[in-house]
Amino acid sequence: MYTKESRPIFSIINQLIDSADPLRAEYLRGYHRGIEAQVYGVSDELIEEHRILLDYSIGGSGDSYIDSYARGYRHGIEGMKPESPSLTSESSKSLNIASIV
Repeated sequence: MYTKESRPIFSIINQLIDSADPLRAEYLRGYHRGIEAQVYGVSDELIEEHRILLDYSIGGSGDSYIDSYARGYRHGIEGMKPESPSLTSESSKSLNIASIV
């Protein structure tokens, strides 16, 4: 399924998923899927799911794991670098909130 050029990046992402905390792993799964969509395109039968993921990528699903997956998907499909692990983890989110208050 993967092209010769894309195989190494997907392998690296899969290794990162294996060692990531659950929220970060969801982000990376979404990122992986976003890169696939960027490389292979979004099929007609998945266009509605694509739109939903892009909508959830700014938050709003009510589930931090879905939002994280969707944000990763958006970053992957837009060809962005993945966000740093500290931005994805639950512990850092609470630290960021505490630093604002």
